[in-house]
Amino acid sequence: MTEHNGTRAVRCERVISDYAADDSFTNLVDLLADAMHWCDATGQDFHIALAQACRHYIHELNDQQQDERRLLP
Repeated sequence: MTEHNGTRAVRCERVISDYAADDSFTNLVDLLADAMHWCDATGQDFHIALAQACRHYIHELNDQQQDERRLLP
């Protein structure tokens, strides 16, 4: 069974809201900046990870649209 995008957003909100004591947007920015530092420290390429995440996002949006079409009578 595939995960729905709403579930993904809720899961992300939990991580972002727990990340620090700031508002969610500030926490998101800090998380992304810290992820860049983590990539530097571990030899990972943040921009490749970001590009892969963008591909996943587009794929997940397309999957959701397909699921919605299947629900039409």
